Amino acid sequence: TLVAENTPQALHVLAAAHRAAADALAAPGDDTAPSRLWHDEDGEEADRLLAALGDPNLWAPAIPLADYAEFYRALAGNVTVRPRVAVHPRLSIWGPYEARLQQPDLVILGALNEGTWPAAADPGAWLNRPMRASLGLPSPEVAIGRAALDVTGLFGASEVVLTRANRVDGAPTVPSRWLMRIDALLGGMGLADVLKPKRPWLGWARARDARVGKAEPVRAPEPRPALELRPRTLSASAIELWIKNPYGLYARHILALEALSPLGATPGPREKGIIIHEALSRFTRKFPSTLPDDIAGALMHEAEQVFRDYAAHPRVTAFWLPRIARFAEWFAATEPARRDGITGILTEVDGKRVLEAPGGAFTLTARADRIDVSPAGLVITDYKTGTPPDNKSVLDGTAPQLPLEAAIARAKGFAGLDTDTIDALRYIRATGGIPAGREQTVKTDDVHALADFCIDGLGALVAAYNDPQQPYRAVRRARFDYRYDDFAHLARVAEWSGGGDGDDGESEA
Repeated sequence: TLVAENTPQALHVLAAAHRAAADALAAPGDDTAPSRLWHDEDGEEADRLLAALGDPNLWAPAIPLADYAEFYRALAGNVTVRPRVAVHPRLSIWGPYEARLQQPDLVILGALNEGTWPAAADPGAWLNRPMRASLGLPSPEVAIGRAALDVTGLFGASEVVLTRANRVDGAPTVPSRWLMRIDALLGGMGLADVLKPKRPWLGWARARDARVGKAEPVRAPEPRPALELRPRTLSASAIELWIKNPYGLYARHILALEALSPLGATPGPREKGIIIHEALSRFTRKFPSTLPDDIAGALMHEAEQVFRDYAAHPRVTAFWLPRIARFAEWFAATEPARRDGITGILTEVDGKRVLEAPGGAFTLTARADRIDVSPAGLVITDYKTGTPPDNKSVLDGTAPQLPLEAAIARAKGFAGLDTDTIDALRYIRATGGIPAGREQTVKTDDVHALADFCIDGLGALVAAYNDPQQPYRAVRRARFDYRYDDFAHLARVAEWSGGGDGDDGESEA
């Protein structure tokens, strides 16, 4: 049965439809074979959750279909799945609530790190502490008190072992406040050594992991693909990756690898950028010469249309649309001044420039977000939802995208443009925060000289990689940000990176 997304439905109806859809998707090819969807520990927990939601007698408000996925995701995120593994019959793994009424001979309390046990006190995203107090709600520290009750209750066992991880994901940790207080108390009583283990478990663990023989340092990968496999066409946005991390370019454009998004991932900055870029592009195409009376309303209309295509997600709708609306107000206040004296605007315009190189022609491509045409020359604009590069990075060629687009325009490589005069390079940042938007013009004495400098640097980079012995090195350079490197794991960066500059002296644009 087809129902509108905003039509409220009884929860048990939605849960039954959810189960039916899951069964249909997971149905085996052989009709006689049983489905394994509800088997094993995780399947059984999912089955119990859906069975509870599908109870017609369960009191629950009607939920719009569009909100059900986020509602179910929030509930499923609180379900703990404990794997059933073969263990000794006298060994049990319990949570603190399960352990309250047990009377074991030996208790091992694990994860006694601050932030894990006890967890950080979080008042939540909606109510601060004064609001919670005025509403008569308990303070966030109540949860810490309950955890402390669990710990003190478990201390009553005949033998107790306290354990913690010194490092988590490679980062050092802080001991639980309870461990530190116990240490301080015992130290004051002259019993500082009483918590030392009777058996050398740590020594056993280190002996198990001990390396036999001399440790050999791991080198960063240096692939040298054949010249015919090296790209002869790249976009202006890919050149920064080439300078920043040649191995990343190798993985993406030679191995043709793309990182897979996690299942059920919440839309993030990439999707937000797509929405704003597409909304601005549609707005500019619809109003190339004359602005509408309601600029903000017209831009929001386009954004809402794009939003339906890319981000049908209740939480994203609640948080992103208001921010886009604030940017639309900023855009409406500043766009008339940007269009003053403009004779034409192009958006999402493709361009290219061919460079002659020792190994053959190399084609630089680009898709400019926006190009304004004026009597003084072209103003090339790049829309950013993140932080634009600083002026120094643009001038020294570290962030060459806009100057390379200017170099394409200098060669009349953009379709529909006859002039080769560049007036300015500009970033428009769309945040929706405070401020909601920002216009940033590249400060340079000569835009043409900057464009020539970056295209010459690209020519030198192309020539350097025409040498079959020139590797696509995995590097780490201090002037770049590597937080979003999709190929760090493939390059095994954690094994060879020492945190230094890592500059290997390659030719750079």
